[in-house]
Amino acid sequence: MRKIGLCLVALVLAALGWVIYVNDFRFVTEPVAVTAGGNRLTGTLVLPEHAPVKPGVVVFVHGDGPANASRDEGYYGIWEAMAQQGYAVLSFDKPGVGGSGGNWLHQTMADRARETADIIDWVRRDGRFDARCVGLWGTSQAGWVMPEVARLRPDIAFTLAVAPAINWLRQGRYNTRAAMAAAGDDEAQIQAREAHWRHIQTLLEQPDGYAQYRREYGAAAALGADRWRFIRANMASDATAGLRHFATPVHLILGGRDVNVDADETERVYRQTIPASLLTVTRIDEADHVMIKPLFARHPWLINVVGLFAPRSVQYDAYRQDVAAFLAAQPCGRGR
Repeated sequence: MRKIGLCLVALVLAALGWVIYVNDFRFVTEPVAVTAGGNRLTGTLVLPEHAPVKPGVVVFVHGDGPANASRDEGYYGIWEAMAQQGYAVLSFDKPGVGGSGGNWLHQTMADRARETADIIDWVRRDGRFDARCVGLWGTSQAGWVMPEVARLRPDIAFTLAVAPAINWLRQGRYNTRAAMAAAGDDEAQIQAREAHWRHIQTLLEQPDGYAQYRREYGAAAALGADRWRFIRANMASDATAGLRHFATPVHLILGGRDVNVDADETERVYRQTIPASLLTVTRIDEADHVMIKPLFARHPWLINVVGLFAPRSVQYDAYRQDVAAFLAAQPCGRGR
């Protein structure tokens, strides 16, 4: 029994050692706070372990939802890839999340762009970084934010756009149909859900629509007042015209199994609007909206289990390698 006990202890210690080892990402972090968009934002500054004298900086622009700076550590893998190319990363808690003031649900996409422009200005004033080498990384909903940032700050060094949306309403319709089809729902069920959302849209277009929504749906009303306000303020968003503001390299990364954003539409509009001399495109055929593997897309609970013992295995290596290759080709990384 004693030998069995010692073996169990040894196994537990080995497992703990492995978890510590594989979760030791190759970058260093420090907390940071700035005032941007009228709010005090808290976040994380990520630095390479062996940083250049003045590294370039990638400013992160979140997608939808109450995101904290690391997206619950989901960004660690891509932060590591960026740090290994000699870049610092700045990522903030959204307004009202973590230590940040304000409320992200009270923001328009234009508000978010002004917030990001303020962060860029803060980076450029800080003497630790190369002011010429401040770029953007953004995903999903950031597709409506980053083109406006490019208008406000046309001298950003580059933009990494991961699964960005084009049109708010078309994206919602695509997501409804694609997600339901992937879940095995039949055409009648899909059409019923589409009709439901068309009705919600008519209410959203009315000044007193939320009161009517609450009267009609009562306890089944899924949208709170702040979410309703957020959708109503942003549902006219369309990135098409704004893409013309990009004057520096844009790298578009798409997942072939994305049920949130229509990757075909996004690629088509980006190629039609952004000059070929500025645009590069990568499509990872098996990846979903956040570049994770199909197993984890089907069973999200596995992310916490597998991620503990093999955190770099959740997302595609091809995604991290593609980002690293793009950054290596820019004049701001280790190759400069």
